[in-house]
Amino acid sequence: MLYPWQESVWLNWQQLLRQGRLHHAVLLVAPGGSGREALARQLAKTVLCQHSETDPCGHCHSCQLFDAGNHPDYHAVTPAQAGKQIGVDAIRQCNRWATETSQLAGQRVIMIDPADQMGESAANALLKTLEEPPSGCQFVLLAHSLDSLLPTITSRCNQWRLPTPDEGQTQRWVEQQLMQSVKREVIRLNRGSPLATVAFIEQGQDIRYGNLLDAFCAFAKPPHLGLYDVAGMCVAEGTLSLKWLSYFLVDCIKLQQGAGAHLIHCESVAKVQAVAAQLSPAVLLRQAHQVNALQRQLETHSGLNEELLIVNWLTGFMPD
Repeated sequence: MLYPWQESVWLNWQQLLRQGRLHHAVLLVAPGGSGREALARQLAKTVLCQHSETDPCGHCHSCQLFDAGNHPDYHAVTPAQAGKQIGVDAIRQCNRWATETSQLAGQRVIMIDPADQMGESAANALLKTLEEPPSGCQFVLLAHSLDSLLPTITSRCNQWRLPTPDEGQTQRWVEQQLMQSVKREVIRLNRGSPLATVAFIEQGQDIRYGNLLDAFCAFAKPPHLGLYDVAGMCVAEGTLSLKWLSYFLVDCIKLQQGAGAHLIHCESVAKVQAVAAQLSPAVLLRQAHQVNALQRQLETHSGLNEELLIVNWLTGFMPD
């Protein structure tokens, strides 16, 4: 299934497929939660389809194998563990797949996701294959951004950027999926991503976020009661809660600096105003910087006492 905001890219790909001009290495740049995997799989299934050039027929042996998840000519290269790099051994295996003969006497497709998590050795190992692509082999690379990809990789790919739907389109689509009204700030918390916003609400994170925000705003006012309530909510939710509080603190800083028209918390302005009036710019800046550092620390190192570190950070809002 394709999503409405993917139609323009898909129509362009279809035209290239029809004309036989699709580049041997397609690089799709799109943020998480954009449904980019669905679009990439649609392309892979179409390339492998035995009966159609521009859409998967859904009925041929190839399409049935693809839907069953065991197509012998489709290979996906992903990190061994979430958040880890794609290693050089995985890319060497990818290179071997690229030179094999198709088992269904058709095309072969290799998908690398996310390509921007290839280590430097892995990326270099892929270069020669992209420079001299084997006949009948289609590469599909997915990336969050181009920042972490070697220029030598991007220069050998046909680059496509998936457009992000505007906020109004995202809100209408999410509300249609969930059959309920959705706040703009929930969309902004999820960086405008339609799928991430749906998951955020379906998993009840919007409710937990609202409870955390209320508890934090109450704590931020003298006499700063509820320190351990806020810390407990943060520990229960994980490092994502620190990102939420970081967004809120940045909104407080924006308001103090006269940039109140660009808040994430556009429907909780009263809470932003209350905290911004209570805390000095120096405290807000320091605490915003420290919460980002704390989030990175907890994500990087296991076995740390999360509650102790979060409590220590929260005490920074209290006067000495």
